[in-house]
Amino acid sequence: MDRFIRYIAAIVVILAHASVPAETKVQYHEVIDQQRGIVQAAFPYPASWRINGEHAPVFASGPGGIQLYPADNNQFFWSSDPSWQQTAWQQGRQVMAPMPLNQALQQLIVPAAQAQGNRLLRSYPVPEISGFWQRFIAGMPQTGVQRSVDALGTEWTDDLGQRTFVAVVQMVSRDRQATTWQLTTQSLSAPEAVFEQALADYRHAIGNGRINPQWQAMMNNRHISQRRHNEAFWAEASARSRAAHQQRMAAIASAGQSARQVGNTYSDILDISHAGYLKRDAIQSGGHAAGINQISGHTVIGNHETGEHYRVEDGSNHYWVNPDGLYIATDSALFDPRTDPRISDQEWTRFVKEQ
Repeated sequence: MDRFIRYIAAIVVILAHASVPAETKVQYHEVIDQQRGIVQAAFPYPASWRINGEHAPVFASGPGGIQLYPADNNQFFWSSDPSWQQTAWQQGRQVMAPMPLNQALQQLIVPAAQAQGNRLLRSYPVPEISGFWQRFIAGMPQTGVQRSVDALGTEWTDDLGQRTFVAVVQMVSRDRQATTWQLTTQSLSAPEAVFEQALADYRHAIGNGRINPQWQAMMNNRHISQRRHNEAFWAEASARSRAAHQQRMAAIASAGQSARQVGNTYSDILDISHAGYLKRDAIQSGGHAAGINQISGHTVIGNHETGEHYRVEDGSNHYWVNPDGLYIATDSALFDPRTDPRISDQEWTRFVKEQ
């Protein structure tokens, strides 16, 4: 499933090469898979347009002030299994349930655009874009994964009256355990006099993009292999997490060490605010327990994967726990004990503050 999203990220570059002019002079741009030295796809766009490069601030530029910007991607992961959510979160992935594209537009894209001084004028389906991706999905292997794509064209204006078209594409990949989804946006701006023609050229070009079947066959084989690897990884990660939970509970039952001893042990690691051994906490409903913890200078940290909750010293923003029931607290969002050579020989799990 993750391989599907990686496909999307690879093909997103293709979208940045899209446009076909009204005149008959057309040049075809070939998107090359640099790692494998093979053409991914080809798109026609006006011969008068200049490609500046996918790493340039403006990917393509045309006469009259036309500017096509590089695509931007946001990937999300979701599973109803809390252990999968926790594992994904620990990997630094964005964990969010998929939502209809119109809802994603209003909740995720519009606020960010408004913060930059843009105002949404209208949104509408763009079958040329969704059709391209549907053809791409149709060429992928049938592995029991449900895949879908949706696309919206959105038009915006700013305080200077500049018109901008933003293509918003949502790709969703679902199986029995989890959902991986992606939002891709790409902007095209142009002065009023050439805006409509530039937009027509862009939409026409995407609708006529051609994917190299040899490249897709190669990527499909890699997709099947990667899918098997991912399934094995998630099964192993979930098993490790549950085993660590059992080890923590056993360690807590027999722990005789004091927090002072633990603090002395880790005192040379400056990013750690304090350390101690966990104590089991029975969380009560309502605000009473939270109030008691605040008065006593404690807080509750939790692991949504295993359902564990512990009462620890408050005053830090980030908490890490190992299988022996030891926790460390820090205010540094960058500190990760898994990468600190002094303590990386232990298995650490991130816990979040519940109260």
